[in-house]
Amino acid sequence: MKKYDIVVLGNSAAGLSFINTIRKYNKSLSVLLIDREEYAAYSRVLTPYYISGKTDRNGIFIVDKEYYSKINVDTILGEAVINVDFEKRVVTTDKRNEITYNYLFIGLGAEAKRTGFESDKILNLRHLDDADKLHYFFNNAKSVAGFGAGLVTIPLLSHMKNEIDKHLIISSDRVFSRVIDSEASQFVEEAMLKAGVKIYKKDDIVSTNEKNDKITITLKSGTSIDVDFAIIGKGVSQNIKLFEKTPLEIGWGIKVDKYCRTNIENVYAGGDIAQDFDFITKEDTTQGNWITAVEHGGIAAKHILSLNEAYEGSLKNNTTEVFGIEVAVVGYFKEDVKTVTYYNKQGNIFRKIFLDDDNTIIGCTMINETNDAGIYYGLVKRRVKFNEYYKPNKFYNFSKIHYATTYIE
Repeated sequence: MKKYDIVVLGNSAAGLSFINTIRKYNKSLSVLLIDREEYAAYSRVLTPYYISGKTDRNGIFIVDKEYYSKINVDTILGEAVINVDFEKRVVTTDKRNEITYNYLFIGLGAEAKRTGFESDKILNLRHLDDADKLHYFFNNAKSVAGFGAGLVTIPLLSHMKNEIDKHLIISSDRVFSRVIDSEASQFVEEAMLKAGVKIYKKDDIVSTNEKNDKITITLKSGTSIDVDFAIIGKGVSQNIKLFEKTPLEIGWGIKVDKYCRTNIENVYAGGDIAQDFDFITKEDTTQGNWITAVEHGGIAAKHILSLNEAYEGSLKNNTTEVFGIEVAVVGYFKEDVKTVTYYNKQGNIFRKIFLDDDNTIIGCTMINETNDAGIYYGLVKRRVKFNEYYKPNKFYNFSKIHYATTYIE
C-alpha cells in the first residue's frame, strides 16, 4: 500500500488548479492524482468545438500526460475510486489499488442528469468519450433534436452545419432560462429562429422509438419528431453517491467552508462537486463553472500549505457564442432587483446591469461585445457602486441608457 502526503481525486479544473498551486509553493510534498478517465486534463468547454470539427481532438487538451511527471505528480488514470475510508485515510480504486493519504482533495465533479431515454443515439455530453460519439453523429446526421435549453444543448446545436434540421425541446418558457435574464434570452431565441431551429416550449419527451436508423420522438404536447440522433442536456448531478454512507457532510454537493474544508479533518473539496456559498446572496450554491473550480483548487491547496487565503464565495461567470450571438453573464441575473439597461439597436448590443439597494453592481448580462466580462467580474468582486464606475463618456459605445428600473443618483 503506497502512501502520499496528498491524494487528489479528479483531473479537471479543480484538481488541476489544486496540484498547480501546491507545486507553485511546495516542490517536495508527495502528490498522487486519480481519475477514472484515462486522458490528461482537457477543457469540457471546448468539447463542442471538437464535436463540430472546429478544432481537432488534440486541441481540447490543457496539458499532456508528461506534464504531471514534469511537476513531480504521480497519476493513476483510467481507474475509478470505489471507496474512501476517512478513518484509515485509505482510497481504493476499481482495480484494487489502495493508497493512504495525509490530505485528500475531492474534485470528482458532476454527471449529466439521466432521463431514462438515453441510448446509442440519444446522448449526454459530459466526458470525452461522449464527445467522441457525438463527433461521429455530427459528421453524418441530417437531423437532430436537443432537450434542455442550457449551456450544453444550445452550443451543440449552434455548431452544427446550417443544412442540418434542428429541433429544441425545452420544459421552460424560454431559452437559457437558468443562464441569463428574460430580455437577454430573446436575442438568443431570435437568432435561433432565424437560423431555422424549431423550438418547442413547455414541452418534454414522452417516448422514443428507434427504427430504420431514425428516432421517432413523441412529446408531451403530442408532437412527433423524426431525427437521426438526439442530445440531452438537462443539467447535472454532483458525484456524491460514493460518500452517501460516510461521515462526510453532504447536501446536493459536498459542503465546504471558506477554506474549501469539509467536516472531516484534512479532507477538502472543490469544483462542481462542492456545495459552497454565493458571493452575493451568501446562500448555499454550486456554480458549476470553470473559474469557480479553479478558485476552489487554489484556496484548498493554500490552506494545506498554511497560506490560509479565505474564499469570499463563488460567482456565476459564463461566456459563450451561439448562433452568431455572443452571450456573457457575470454574477446576479434574476429580475427581482434594480437594473439599468443599455441597448444599441444598430449594433445589436444589449447590456443589463444588476444593482443592490445601495446601487452596488452585483451582476451584468451582455449580448454581443462581451470582451469586458472580466472587468465586470472584478467590479462585482470589489463591490463597486454604479456611479463610481459609470462616469460621463465611460460608455462610449452606448448613446444613452435605454431604460432603468430605478432612478440612479
